[in-house]
Amino acid sequence: MSTAATRHEINRHAGLALQRSGKFFQAIDAYDAILRERSEDWEVAHMRAVTLYQIGLMDDSRAAFAALLSTCAVNFSGFWSNLGLLLASVCPDHLSSFMQKKLVEYRCMHPALADAKANQRSQTPPPKRPTVSVVMPAYMHARYVAEAIASVCAQTQLPLELIVIDDGSIDDTTKHCRAALVEAPFPVTFIARENRGAAATLNQGIALAKGDFIQLLNSDDRLPAERIATMLPMLLESNADWGYARVSYIDTLGQSLDHLTDARIAALMSAQNATVMSGTLGLAMLRTNSAISSGNLMFRKRLWETLGGFRDYRYNHDWDFCLRAALQCEPVLAPQPLYEYRVHDRNTITEAAGVPRLEHGKVMAAFVSLAQSQSTWPNSFAPTFANWGGEFLALLGATNALQHLPIALIEQALQVPLSLAPSNRIGEESCVFL
Repeated sequence: MSTAATRHEINRHAGLALQRSGKFFQAIDAYDAILRERSEDWEVAHMRAVTLYQIGLMDDSRAAFAALLSTCAVNFSGFWSNLGLLLASVCPDHLSSFMQKKLVEYRCMHPALADAKANQRSQTPPPKRPTVSVVMPAYMHARYVAEAIASVCAQTQLPLELIVIDDGSIDDTTKHCRAALVEAPFPVTFIARENRGAAATLNQGIALAKGDFIQLLNSDDRLPAERIATMLPMLLESNADWGYARVSYIDTLGQSLDHLTDARIAALMSAQNATVMSGTLGLAMLRTNSAISSGNLMFRKRLWETLGGFRDYRYNHDWDFCLRAALQCEPVLAPQPLYEYRVHDRNTITEAAGVPRLEHGKVMAAFVSLAQSQSTWPNSFAPTFANWGGEFLALLGATNALQHLPIALIEQALQVPLSLAPSNRIGEESCVFL
């Protein structure tokens, strides 16, 4: 390595050491000196942009990141997450008149629709009461499947039917299904076939269903007795096509679990609490799958038809379905726990984190592309940039998904300076250092 190259590397390390030690202004001076010699050292330019953010000079950081969007810096580890931190800090404007009006409209949405529906009912004969089909894919849950079926049979408002499809189990799941279905107080359909995966099994069961609404159920979980009787009126009164409920957690013996007893439960509860951290339930879905499980979903069959069913994802088929559903109709959330999620050693959330994270990126990339494919959607509160502007960008920034947006849109957001007080994130440790 030449003397100049060696000196350059020493200066870079010195600048990074200053930044890491919190000497941000000295780090800026060091980075500026390096860039005067090598203006295309994009790694240094990236860390300079991050340092400006850490100081709280948001407009300067905006300009620095904007200049990097057309360079190879976008391929650096940590670039998009660091840009996301910046946009998550400066984009939302909850106090703007536009946002206030939008959120007021959202909060009034369901009562207004319910009133309109009530007025319509007073002028026309009452419609036929909608029916509910329960669809349960079963796979390798011989220990739990009888409890799942029993919870459907115990509903205070019985479903029209129960459809169970065994997805190629090689344990005794099929035997326990047949035994548990014998005494069902409603028509049942049971199919045992080769393994095709969760999405294909859900789609097959829903296609067979005769009900107006579909209630899903995982074969290791349970429905509280009042699930259908509570969820169906909520959906009808809100004129909503889909919804879900708060979740409670049970162990292998069916006993209640506290969130402090298991890190997995705490993570799941945190995911569902995204609903109170966002302006709408649709926006909450951008953060994470706040429904937790496909079994926690109740929706109109016609919505499933509109969406083209569940897509073939192993871990995130339910989250992908919810994101696409949010473009069509805003969901409703039952505040009481109406789904019992069983935590055990064979939950898919216990599998290696790398593969789910990769699939997570694919789901978000597909959704962002879909959301941007047209300017308006049936849901006037859909989680899109057209509806929510900076709030949408901030959520993508907070979830490391900005890279799925068109570069031109990000450039546009970074070109609008704001008058801001210094960030309270000075010294943010979550910045990714090279």
